[in-house]
Amino acid sequence: MVFKERQPRDKGVITDDRLMELHLYPGNQCNRDCSFCTVFGSPKGWYSEYTVEHLDAVLQTVMLNEQGTIKFYGGEPTLDSENVIWAIAYLRQQGYRGAIVIYSNGIQAERLLHILESDPLGQTTASLNYSIATGDGAPQMPKKSLEQLEGYETEHAGAIAIGHPDVVDSGRGVDPFTGEATRPKANSRCPHCYPVLTTEGKFHACPFAIENRSPHFQLGDIHSDPSEIAQNFREFFHWLDTVHEPYAIAHNLPACTVCWKHLDQLPVPQGFAEARS
Repeated sequence: MVFKERQPRDKGVITDDRLMELHLYPGNQCNRDCSFCTVFGSPKGWYSEYTVEHLDAVLQTVMLNEQGTIKFYGGEPTLDSENVIWAIAYLRQQGYRGAIVIYSNGIQAERLLHILESDPLGQTTASLNYSIATGDGAPQMPKKSLEQLEGYETEHAGAIAIGHPDVVDSGRGVDPFTGEATRPKANSRCPHCYPVLTTEGKFHACPFAIENRSPHFQLGDIHSDPSEIAQNFREFFHWLDTVHEPYAIAHNLPACTVCWKHLDQLPVPQGFAEARS
């Protein structure tokens, strides 16, 4: 397989109240129904398209220069590829110059490639789901789709990566996973991902726990001042290191298990309530 895993970037980088990275989430509607899905994705999942209002909030929150990264995920972004293409065009028209990443299962390969080719700056890339790309723990994507994507990556090195093989104990992933026993397992330390803006207009602290509506994750909404979003994200990271991780270690639990099954034992990050009042 020609796809390579990308190296992670620095975590929690905020400059002038702008985040280095932001995930965009339109819902968990998907053309697969995987037993390990962290967002409970399925063909019956919910979906709401991106709008100018949502994207304007993105442009106020993320770094607009080459250091910034915007990540489209779900659900499956190729199910409404035209809306994703429109969203990319709008972001570029408004001056966003950073990277764009599409997280996809790759099944609708032609639509995915159309999205990549649509970026006028040529800086939109894809990241494929590890299990579906390899067949390790899930039915592999159709052979034709895999061949198309491998061919594109061969001709455009770095355009299509493969996601991490880690088994993330979140969402439906809390059930026993059928993948290879040698794959990495989650540990007590949260990976400290960048937050999410949903098309419901909410800023959420964790892309893996996006369908968890606990107040522990609620950073604000599209009407919040960007400085409030940035400060709440800082508070969330502090809470992870000083409250969440010590609890996970003390109870010998994976980080995501704490968020799905034990949050009622932990206080909301300090400052969140004040920011909402």
